[in-house]
Parts: sequence; C-alpha cells; structure tokens
Amino acid sequence: MMHSNSSIDVDVDGDGDDQFSLSGPSPKRRYPYSRSEECSWDASEAARKLSTLVLATPAGRSGALGLRPDYALDSLSGTPSKPGGWRESTHLLSRGWSTSHLHSLRSYYGDNSIHKEDDDEDDCAVKLLRGWVPGGPALLRALGKCPCAMPVLHAFTSQLKEPLILMLLGSAAISLFLRQTADAVSIALALTIVSLVAAVQEYRSEKALEKLADLVPHTCTVLRDGRVTDDYPAKDLVVGDLILLSTGDRVPADCRVIDGVELRLDESSLTGENHPVHKNGDPITALSSSSPPPPLTSQSNIVFMGTLVCSGRGRALVVAVGD
Repeated sequence: MMHSNSSIDVDVDGDGDDQFSLSGPSPKRRYPYSRSEECSWDASEAARKLSTLVLATPAGRSGALGLRPDYALDSLSGTPSKPGGWRESTHLLSRGWSTSHLHSLRSYYGDNSIHKEDDDEDDCAVKLLRGWVPGGPALLRALGKCPCAMPVLHAFTSQLKEPLILMLLGSAAISLFLRQTADAVSIALALTIVSLVAAVQEYRSEKALEKLADLVPHTCTVLRDGRVTDDYPAKDLVVGDLILLSTGDRVPADCRVIDGVELRLDESSLTGENHPVHKNGDPITALSSSSPPPPLTSQSNIVFMGTLVCSGRGRALVVAVGD
C-alpha cells in the first residue's frame, strides 16, 4: 500500500491485482466489490478486502480517523506481514469495526434501511385538480380517503413525464390540430390505459417493498470494539460489520459467511425453495472478478437479508446494506 500527498493506492494482499486509488475529495461512492468477487474470497481475504473500505471514506483519506496508510486495518496496532499486505489474523474478525469508524462508513456507503422515495405532493395532476378543475379540491379529498388512490395518481402522472409518452402526446396534439379527432382520441386512450396499468404495477411494487422491509429484523448480534453486543439495532449496521448468527435469527443484511457450524437457512421467501439451505464460509473457486453473479441458489457462502436461520450458528461480514 503506497501513499502520496494526493492519493492512496490500496493493495489488500500485496499481489498487485486488486489496487484501487483513493484520490482527492469524492462524492459517496458505490461499494467497490461485485457479488462474484465476494463469493470467490476465502474468509481471511473477505476480511482484508472489507477492511479497506474505511480507507476510501473522506475521513480515512484525510487522516481524521488516525489510520496510518502504511499498515493494515486488520491490525491497527501491528505491522503487515509483507509490504502492502495484511496479516492473516485480521482485526476485523477478532474485534470488528471500531465505533469511531461508523459515522464515516455509514455516511459514505449508506445505512441499513430501505428508503422509499417521497411522493411529490404538488405534482402536475394535483395542481391541475386544485386550481383548474371545477370541484377538484373535493375530488382530491375523496381520493385521499382511498389508501391506494393518491399513490396511483402520483405514479400515473410520473408516467406521463416519460419521453416516449410525451412524444405520443405530442402526436395526439398534432392530430387534433389537423382535425383528425379519431386518431387523437385513439392515441390518448391508449396512453391512458398503458400509463394506468404501469401506475398500478408501480404501486404494487412499492407495497411489496414495504412488506420486504417488515422481514428485516429490528435487532441483531454484532461484534464491535472487541465486544459482542446483543439486541443491536439492525438499521445501524454498516458494510464490514461482523454479525453473529444463531438458530431463530433473521439475517439483518446481505452477508458473506466467514464460518459456521451446521448453519442452515430458510430462503423460501427469496428463492421459493421449501427446504433449508446449507451455508458455509468456503470460497466458490470457479468464480473470478469478471464472472457474472452466480444464481442466488448457488451462493452457498452468502446469507440474504430477511432469511431465517433454521439451525446452527455462524459468523458473517456485512457486504450490502439496505440503503
């Protein structure tokens, strides 16, 4: 791992094949690893890779966290086994994240909650009904009494803003201008039906997302600062957190399994399989960073948010949060 005044080049294992540069101020960046990479790691490599995430945060780059760029995050008080490398006994696996890193990780990579976009209460349809349509305010009040009416109305108006829809509306307007009333009505009717169907589907998708959020547990068990914390709020998890799973737990976030003892999970809510799936920390050696993501049923070392631990116990590192 090399350091200069303007950038940090991180090579987590010293072999030169996974360097990424962290230079200058940057906006919130995406999580840098693919699911294929996560599945191909062994346990120690997963910890080494995830421990570099804190270096990518603005606080990590600026030195505000007190991290020296010439030693490994897995052993904050030790030395690497080789230049640019990490010791096998990783800090992340033995002590978890330090509390001082949480704010930087959460603000940079997101928090563990599923956010739903706020509806625009003053979209064009609402403004039209309020100000220009006789009886519009009364109609809005009536629609407000139906739980699904206003969300569908917002989704319907958002559909009308699509470029293709606008082009067809323009065609209908031109047809009307040329006194081709039948064509204009046909286009307008077709657009109304298509947009309404799309709006209903969007509403159903949002309701399904809300039900998915109900599957996410409110608490979990996490290793933080070398201490095991029970009943830790799942929404406060960050990528790289080490969680402990046992029978009866719901998985709080997508995680890479480190090790386990007879760890079996019910993934029926995700894959439809009606029997528990065995999980372990073994890498899937057939994968590489350029491989497409394996099917969900083949990801034997990944546990998914909302799935249920049927039996056994294990440790896992968070690789994806809800944000």
